[in-house]
Amino acid sequence: MELVKGVKEGDKGELRAILESTGFFYDFEVDTALSLVDETCNKGSDESGYYWMKIRNGGKIVAFATYGNNPCSVHSFDLYWIAVREEARGNHYGSRLLTAIEEDIRERGGKILWIETSGRALYKSTEGFYLSKGYELAASLKDFYGPGDPKQIYRKEL
Repeated sequence: MELVKGVKEGDKGELRAILESTGFFYDFEVDTALSLVDETCNKGSDESGYYWMKIRNGGKIVAFATYGNNPCSVHSFDLYWIAVREEARGNHYGSRLLTAIEEDIRERGGKILWIETSGRALYKSTEGFYLSKGYELAASLKDFYGPGDPKQIYRKEL
């Protein structure tokens, strides 16, 4: 297992495969995630505001995450995406990514990490993951993504 910072244009195919393998994301969400690759590659992480971490195993990307500082805050960061290839779940890749992201945010002077995710039943394991990592549910916005699909907002002071 190798933790790698950054993203490149050539990663898009593997990132798409990871997102699609999970069964969690709508097609437009996958497209949105991949558009962040384009923006990062065109502008760089500091200018675009998007930082990336990937886990490679056996030469292929098995998990990735995207995060960045919130431009409307002096100390808050947002986790935009975290995904693990379906067949690689259960290997603690999500935990390794989240720990590395929290460390990087601390080094950048960040104090709070905010995470927004769906509240659909499909995301019950996601909720359990964040709670087990010390995150608290700060807000739930009813029907935000669609009928019966609330936005769940988690936070953790780092």
